[in-house]
Amino acid sequence: MKSIFTILSFLFFHLTLISQNTILIKNVNVWNGVDDVIKKNYDVLVVDNLVQQVDKGITPTEGAIIINGNGKTLIPGLSDAHVHLAMTLGIHELRNKANWMYTSIRAAKAAENFLMLGFTTVRDLGGPVMGLKRAIDEGIVPGPRIYPSGAFISQTSGHGDLRNPNEPHPYWSDAPLHQMDAQGWSFIVDGVPEVLKASRENLKNGATQLKVMAGGGVGSDFDPIHSVQFTSEELEAAVQAAADWDTYVAVHIYNVDGIIRALNAGVKCIDHGHLINEEAMKLIKEKDAWLVPQSWWTLRPAPDPKTYPAHKLKKMQMVKSGAINEMELAKKYKVNLAYGTDTFGPLGGEHRALMEFTSRKRWFTSVEILKQATSENARLFALSGKINPYTEGKLGVIEKGAYADLLIYEGNPLEDVEVIVNYKENLKLIMKDGKIIKNEL
Repeated sequence: MKSIFTILSFLFFHLTLISQNTILIKNVNVWNGVDDVIKKNYDVLVVDNLVQQVDKGITPTEGAIIINGNGKTLIPGLSDAHVHLAMTLGIHELRNKANWMYTSIRAAKAAENFLMLGFTTVRDLGGPVMGLKRAIDEGIVPGPRIYPSGAFISQTSGHGDLRNPNEPHPYWSDAPLHQMDAQGWSFIVDGVPEVLKASRENLKNGATQLKVMAGGGVGSDFDPIHSVQFTSEELEAAVQAAADWDTYVAVHIYNVDGIIRALNAGVKCIDHGHLINEEAMKLIKEKDAWLVPQSWWTLRPAPDPKTYPAHKLKKMQMVKSGAINEMELAKKYKVNLAYGTDTFGPLGGEHRALMEFTSRKRWFTSVEILKQATSENARLFALSGKINPYTEGKLGVIEKGAYADLLIYEGNPLEDVEVIVNYKENLKLIMKDGKIIKNEL
């Protein structure tokens, strides 16, 4: 009896493993992330964390979990090429009030919130998220895959200089390094040797690409929006350090002079770029670089001038006014265009990342926008080369050997991308890395 019980227990355990690792999704209309059309009434077989088969009439293996898609639409997991998961509080509170563990827990919650919107991969362009990435990859907390940049690389007085007016410079005074900077939020560096150190420190800590501040920002206190930051030699140093690790540099920049300087220095990704002109857009095309705009600024309501600082309001108006021209030029020259939203801020506001779908409808079809948020973003992420942490499968597509990052929607987002924006009503299933996160089928 004991031996029979042992055998039965082993068989039950074995079948349980099969059911946990094999999932067959039947009767779904599949969009593969690349084509312009949907394949109707298909099945998708997932084994472990990869798609094994996409076909009609797939026979389920014994013990597999079977999910009936009921004719709904299956697409690859969404991705966002510009987020800041750790920045859920204002800089003043992060720097002076918030305990580091409290900040970390909030970052984990932000990651979970992004996942529940359907974002299964994000590129984090500044902030200490390496530990969060590890916790997500190990299955400790739920969240999207993260391509981290680590600390902002900023010149003194640049967009990543987060000091308040009473703080001395940490590198040419006897002042101790602020705890926030020690945690890897920002490196304030000047000159080629310091840029190299900051770049290499980020790479040592696990950055998959470098984020350099190449011009003024809206939310920062010291730098005007027209300012060009870092010399050509300093930018070239960051590019060289990244290339030596087989990866690339992305820059924060709005103005034309900064865009041109960065591209000529070898930068491969321009983030923001709202004040771009035709010359600079042509150069992006010529260099085969990437643009990550935020067209949702066209939908952004103006802040209350009674409560919003006047100097920041002026910068915001400048950026907002350039967004339409930027998108029209991007479409005209057919540059590499990623889907990135620059989403950060209070928990619960992550859904603002979906506004970019709505705003891009002014220039692109729904299927074009979906490609930008799936397979096109995956091409950008792949520029991290030999240090790409996610190479077991393909991202942003549904095909044999792709990561099983899958979403099922009520309705057809290829006809109207608002299906994705209205996620509360329409998003019925979320699968990331072969694991079911949400299932309302």
